[in-house]
Amino acid sequence: MTMETPESIISDEEIERVHAYADFGDHITKREVVDMAVLKVASGYYQGHTSRTIAEKHGLVTAEYDLTPKGRSYLWAVYSKAHPNF
Repeated sequence: MTMETPESIISDEEIERVHAYADFGDHITKREVVDMAVLKVASGYYQGHTSRTIAEKHGLVTAEYDLTPKGRSYLWAVYSKAHPNF
C-alpha cells in the first residue's frame, strides 16, 4: 500500500502560491504552518486568522473550523510518518 505524502496532497508550488507574502518568521517553514494548522483544528486549538485562512484556501478546513476529507488525509500523511507500521 502506497501512503500519500503531504507533498502529494499539496504541492510545494501550491504552498508558495497560497501563502503569498504571509511571513511567520524564520523559525517555521510554510509547510510547517500548514502542518500545525490541521493539527490545531483537529485538536480544537485556536490559531491566528492568517494560518486559518491559508488552511481554508488549501481546502483543508471548513469555514466552521472542521477538517475536510482532504484535511484529514493531509493530517494523517504528516503525522503518520512517526509510526509507519501503525
